[in-house]
Amino acid sequence: MPGVRDGLVHGDLTVSVGGTTIVATDEVLAQAQFLNVLRNDVADWAGRAHRIRNLDPNWPANWLGQDPWPDLLQVAGRLNSLHEYCGVIADNLIAAARSYGYVERVAREAALMGAADLAYGLGRLLRGGLVALTGTPLGVSMAGVAGVGHIWLYGSLRSPYRARAARIGTDKLDPRLLTNPTVVALLRAAASSLDDVAWGLAGTPRSVGRAFGDEGLGVIDTSRTAFGVLAVARKDGLLRESPVSVAAVGDSTQPMPPTGVGDLASRIPKAVAGKPQVRIENYGDTEHPSWAVYISGTVEWDAIAKTDPLDLTSNITAMAGQAAGSFETVISAMKAAGIAPSDPVVLAGHSQGGLIATQVAAYSWFNVQAVATFGAPESKVPVPDGVATLTVEHTDDIVPAMGGDSLTDSADRVTVRREAFASEPLPAGAALPAHNLDTYRETALLIDASPEENLQGFRDTVTGILGSESGGAVLWHGIRVPEGPAPQ
Repeated sequence: MPGVRDGLVHGDLTVSVGGTTIVATDEVLAQAQFLNVLRNDVADWAGRAHRIRNLDPNWPANWLGQDPWPDLLQVAGRLNSLHEYCGVIADNLIAAARSYGYVERVAREAALMGAADLAYGLGRLLRGGLVALTGTPLGVSMAGVAGVGHIWLYGSLRSPYRARAARIGTDKLDPRLLTNPTVVALLRAAASSLDDVAWGLAGTPRSVGRAFGDEGLGVIDTSRTAFGVLAVARKDGLLRESPVSVAAVGDSTQPMPPTGVGDLASRIPKAVAGKPQVRIENYGDTEHPSWAVYISGTVEWDAIAKTDPLDLTSNITAMAGQAAGSFETVISAMKAAGIAPSDPVVLAGHSQGGLIATQVAAYSWFNVQAVATFGAPESKVPVPDGVATLTVEHTDDIVPAMGGDSLTDSADRVTVRREAFASEPLPAGAALPAHNLDTYRETALLIDASPEENLQGFRDTVTGILGSESGGAVLWHGIRVPEGPAPQ
């Protein structure tokens, strides 16, 4: 398959729908599809055997005597048996895949509940220690303790080496550790459980956390943690947002509409300093336009906001559910491009760009009809009902794990997971190779080759929105605008 490393097959994919159960591993679906195709072929062969027997002009007269074509009769009978057998095996494969999905669902629930209970116990332990030290009851609010799990992050932001430390510590940690699915799963559970530490520290009854936390309604989640980090860091002048300005910086000559997930991923701009962060394509005529918007990932990792709005400040601000500079960049570019509130829009983004894409979909001003995200920490963003959403995650990528886990999700969301480096050596010098946009582009090509009906349905949705006629494309670059001095 062009653009895919040797040795990778579409059987590496796992597909789930609505955040409820794993539908099937893609390998099982491929085998079931093969059996159904074989089943149809076998039925055709059996029919041909019967038609050949019917070509004998003497056959009807000899129906009470010896069959002139006993071999064909026997072949037809065995083909009919094989036809039935293929159908039974295909149905059993699908049933087994759904059973696997049920087990996977139960395991996720158990892991999330277990991690939440342990985190709550840690919070209670910390509370008891603080009470013992101070001798007075604690009056702690949820907002005040929401950032307790990210003290390590805040400490790194304050250090003299904050620019380097803010790069998720990847300059010191072994890439094999950061690209380990077990470590990624533990980080996901930890991110989902930070709010439970806060519940315990605040002395809130455990039943409340179970009802409103990640393992319940998901009202209190990782966004509160990010909000706590912002509240503390901004007192020291870190992670401060500022106004942004966008400008068109280039165009492309009449691109064809994307025909699959691979096309969507291939058009997302790479995160490069000083380069455009947004690509906007338009299709259709002036009376019936449609649009595709592609958003890059995080460009700048310094804790002090500089010029690029797709930075660490926007990352944490967006995760906190606040108005991030990256969000303002995309909204401003879309409006400047001429996208009207009624125009249908398809969004695609990598990393922070995927998080922003889902937030734009939740923004009521635009008519977003489909979203594709790659390696984004966006599992908690409530994409509106009716918006076809494809979430692509690598199980050995820590970045989407930072968004935590959720057992409740829109029935319109299809999630595809794959271990990017299950059997491949890690590339030299890459800190987070499973998060690389090129690696997600490989997975996107595997998705296009998948027979899974939900993935086919998403591709059909994108094609239906954007059509098949060539259009135009414009690249947009956003910058932060320095704020003037504070009034005296």
